[in-house]
Amino acid sequence: MLPKIVEEIWGKYGLEKSVREHCKKVAELAMRIVERAEKNGIRVDKEAVLLGALLHDVGRALTHDPFEHFLKSAEILKKEGVDEKIVRIAERHFSAGMTAEEAKKLGLPEKNYVPVTLEEKIVSFADNLVFGSEIRDFKSFLERLERIDSANPDLRWFTEKTRERAKKMKEEIETLTGMRF
Repeated sequence: MLPKIVEEIWGKYGLEKSVREHCKKVAELAMRIVERAEKNGIRVDKEAVLLGALLHDVGRALTHDPFEHFLKSAEILKKEGVDEKIVRIAERHFSAGMTAEEAKKLGLPEKNYVPVTLEEKIVSFADNLVFGSEIRDFKSFLERLERIDSANPDLRWFTEKTRERAKKMKEEIETLTGMRF
């Protein structure tokens, strides 16, 4: 059962069924990561991870642009009065994040979008492993980046930074959980 706030926001903005299913899968994987981390004595804000995962792509109701949807998600969540912790999860979930300098280079507001908290990292990492509504492995994420490189050589500088950050995030999450991706 979905939290009431999620149903309300999804409905209000008319979020497509396919995006809703994607968010549910991201939440499913993220919560598995949280459970394993907690079994290892790591404290995680479960509610923030759940809400962040379910709401991270609400901006796709307004745009499917990969470099804008996360900004729209954050705008919507701020407008709806959602806790700032959840807003930051949505704002920092894209790929493995991006620095203010990288954002500026991509024509986005110059701000740090790199996941900082464990909750932000878990949702960002889980999102990278969910393609559509299918959970895949980390290798599949790296293969998607390679396809982006082939199709958009001018973005190679960004995908290379993404690979580096994503690998560090993977190592951190694997260390905390004992899981392998």
